[in-house]
Amino acid sequence: MRQGSWRIAFAAFGLATAVSGFAQDAPAVPIRHPFLRHHIRECLAILDLTDEQRTGIDNALEAARPTIEADVAAVGAARETLIAALDVTPPDACAIGADALALKSARETLRAEREAVREQVVAILTPDQQSRFQGCLDAPWPDASSSDESAQ
Repeated sequence: MRQGSWRIAFAAFGLATAVSGFAQDAPAVPIRHPFLRHHIRECLAILDLTDEQRTGIDNALEAARPTIEADVAAVGAARETLIAALDVTPPDACAIGADALALKSARETLRAEREAVREQVVAILTPDQQSRFQGCLDAPWPDASSSDESAQ
């Protein structure tokens, strides 16, 4: 009986240790970039833009804002519709497939609109600025799994 009680004590200790490890707070998630999520504004900040370039870029971004926001809302609505279709019991394969295709279409529309805005911005830049801008966009950026608070 004495050997059995030691096993139980060690098992209880191991379980308590494991549970305490799972109960720790999750790392803070940095706030995602609110507009375009592709760091266009951060990358433009490192370029020495003239006032004319800055005005043209601001106008292009502001003109695209309503369309981008509508596209983001459409992606969110399509995602919610798909989630709702997945939660239905019994699942309807046709509805799930149609909702998945609608989500894919909404995401592609958003991606195309973002690319069009990026192309408008690049058209305003000089060739040197274009290469620096593209290098900045291609550089790795901290993501939501990063716990670095300065990356906001």
